Amino acid sequence: MTELEKLRDECLACRRCRIGGVLVAGKFLSNVFSNMNEQAKIMVVGQNPGGYEVEKAEPFVGISGKFFDQLVAEVLGMTRKDFYISNCVRCFSPGNRELLQEELDNCRVFLDKEVEIVKPKVILALGGPAFKQITGMRGIMKHHGELVFSPRYKVFIMPLLHPSPLNMNRPDNRKLFYDDLWKLRAYLDKLEDERLATKVATTPCEK
Repeated sequence: MTELEKLRDECLACRRCRIGGVLVAGKFLSNVFSNMNEQAKIMVVGQNPGGYEVEKAEPFVGISGKFFDQLVAEVLGMTRKDFYISNCVRCFSPGNRELLQEELDNCRVFLDKEVEIVKPKVILALGGPAFKQITGMRGIMKHHGELVFSPRYKVFIMPLLHPSPLNMNRPDNRKLFYDDLWKLRAYLDKLEDERLATKVATTPCEK
């Protein structure tokens, strides 16, 4: 069993909070871990699973996830298989209420360990709660599309507006999300150029 599989099992068994291990609709476990794509170099962190995610036992597969899939395919030429997808809280919150600080604190151990295992090149923080959990900063409307270095995780974070229907059905917010993905693409292209340059510089010349 891999370290990530052990972490998943620990998460699914977690009962630290009152929302941990609760049955949703009488049959679906509230706990949802990640898409387990350990090879991905881009990590996506959202808020917490909704009802549909709980039903499918996979993060970010509801309406917001579909918006995300559509736009990253268009701008980045990627699918969800290119991302490690997770949340800052791993359980469904009744009535889609705001997350409690206790819940955020209790779930941090999973995010810390995921970053350690996956070693992403960049983390996309979707929405204000994820941005604050990862960086300690507020004001996603001020910082969206910026690269913010996280001393905790030693990696760059790019906060994006959450691709929820509330945001994506507003043309101005949808455009912001779209424009920020283009900024992400420019950053990823730069990383790839640097990787190729390093490879060329370190490859021995044939005699």
